[in-house]
Amino acid sequence: MKKAIEHSALILTMNERLFLNALEGITEDQAKERLTGHNNPIIWIVTHTAWARYNMLVFLGKPTKNPFEGKFENFKAFDAADNYPSLETVKTEWKNASKLLKDALQTVTEEHLAGESPIKNPTGNFTNAGTLAFLVQHESYDIGQMAFLKKYYTREAMKY
Repeated sequence: MKKAIEHSALILTMNERLFLNALEGITEDQAKERLTGHNNPIIWIVTHTAWARYNMLVFLGKPTKNPFEGKFENFKAFDAADNYPSLETVKTEWKNASKLLKDALQTVTEEHLAGESPIKNPTGNFTNAGTLAFLVQHESYDIGQMAFLKKYYTREAMKY
């Protein structure tokens, strides 16, 4: 493991499990429900989070086809008319992205991590490693939202 991403990798490993734990007990109907007209439903959050995990592979030098391409580019907001996948489909893609991510974290070079990221991120560190760190933080934020909604719908907290 490269020193530049060691801590990001630890969080990604934990998030792999927490993502699935946050969905335990959530039904397809609950996943589509919005608490208010300006909140995202769980299905939007989980699909967005899996989409972003696939995108992390770009910053590790292992881009791959993203099954959710076209759903979230350019900060696309929730649209009730969009056809979002089932929770089971998202879970399957999450597991696939996680496998690819584990390999990419092990094989990425220090040179690639130090290279300039194709996008700018709010951390101010515009290397691939800096963008990865931002995406890991953003993934954790999304999982926090999922955990809140899990507690609301199931009356049970997310398990660590």
